[in-house]
Amino acid sequence: MVLKGLLVVASGFAFIFASGIPMRMLGRFRPDYKKDGLYWGIGIWIIAFFVSNFLQSLVKQIATHGEGQVSGWVPYLLGAVLTMLLLQIGMRIFLRKRAVQGEDIDSDGLALGFGIGVITQIFTGLSLIGAGAGLMFQGFGMQTVPGTVQSGTIEMISSANFLSLLAALLSMIFYRMALLTVSSVQGYLVAGSLKGKAARFWSALLVAVAFSWVIFFVQWALGTENPGQILGITSPFISLVSIAYYAIVFYLGYRWLAGELGSAVSKKSKKGAKNDGRK
Repeated sequence: MVLKGLLVVASGFAFIFASGIPMRMLGRFRPDYKKDGLYWGIGIWIIAFFVSNFLQSLVKQIATHGEGQVSGWVPYLLGAVLTMLLLQIGMRIFLRKRAVQGEDIDSDGLALGFGIGVITQIFTGLSLIGAGAGLMFQGFGMQTVPGTVQSGTIEMISSANFLSLLAALLSMIFYRMALLTVSSVQGYLVAGSLKGKAARFWSALLVAVAFSWVIFFVQWALGTENPGQILGITSPFISLVSIAYYAIVFYLGYRWLAGELGSAVSKKSKKGAKNDGRK
């Protein structure tokens, strides 16, 4: 029990800080990006998240005449679309103001993506740390408070075999890395939509929605009880499939964005050298 608790606590910290891996890898292309864009990304995500949940709750209440009970996967999938759309509208408003001020909106879009990737699912990592600590306390003979959210998570973890737990935790860490990569691509594409490439706004929405939809349907097809759920224990096979998916998303997203950022930096350097030559 204590060993499981240590593993979960360590995984919780790894989950939180795993977003720093793609951030550092991508940030080297734009090391001068303004940090306030990162904080704005966090703020925009918080607003979009609460507005989306309010609208979804309102629609459910109207559709069910006040009962508020809607089952099935359709609300989940449509909710993801609404949240991403509101998020991108907020990003576009912010970036338009930056463009008027003459700022480098590609860099700002990247910073927004960093902020969104950092804050999204952050409480999952904190929940893991709390559950792991509770599991350790139980291992030392101490009791947790029954009926709490953490007690349910602790019970789920304690009943899982070690292999399933390890695979699930690794899947979550890979998810975190892929998530920040996708949000960075999303921010960069939204910035591009303000530079004469309007279709990039919808490309960003497609990328963000596809990221959550694809793994949802893959897990659903494999018989997962709660597909798309981040904090949960699945069979080792399903966790390995999820790890492979997140690794592919991370790799493809990083390669594409690194190519875009590298190309932009190269063009900027050549332009600067050409201007210096004229002088």
